[in-house]
Amino acid sequence: MIKKILLLFAILAPFITYFFYTKLLKVSRKKYPIKTLSIIGLILVLISLGSLRFYDNYLPNLTEPNASLKPFEVVSIQLNSLQRNNIPFKDAGIEQVWKFAHPNNKKITGPLEKFKKMIYSESYKMLIGHEISEIKILNKNSTISVFKIDILSNDKKKYSYVWQVEKVQQEGLLKNCWMTTSVSSPEYLGEVI
Repeated sequence: MIKKILLLFAILAPFITYFFYTKLLKVSRKKYPIKTLSIIGLILVLISLGSLRFYDNYLPNLTEPNASLKPFEVVSIQLNSLQRNNIPFKDAGIEQVWKFAHPNNKKITGPLEKFKKMIYSESYKMLIGHEISEIKILNKNSTISVFKIDILSNDKKKYSYVWQVEKVQQEGLLKNCWMTTSVSSPEYLGEVI
């Protein structure tokens, strides 16, 4: 809503200002410089759009954890986000994975900047921009699901991870949401020709 108001204001501001200027000064010869006002309006629109790009609420929304998401979906969301890490903004994929990190996991791996460094480390950097991922269920019960994740990295090397998600038991907004509690170190499976 704020975005729409700012854009509308940027478009109309020069015209409204000129209108009040002529009324207050009681200008007898009203000459509407439409070309000039339109150029000023266009400049204000461009400035508004540029500033909105850096406005926190303007960034495209990441998927929020919620109790309706199943364990497989949670892992899939995270892998897809890491695959296209810098879309729609730099490290969006890592931030998406962070949103699904279990609160107990965040205590160890956080804050976000520390988490980003961990994802860019030797153990996890192959997840960023990987070509293909395959998810297989290893173990599942009402509160924990364990998956085997095979990925093909962008340099054509195959790796395997064990990815565990747990249902949050603590009271609060995340109660009953499936969130990542651990991801193993990778097992190197070889190169693909």
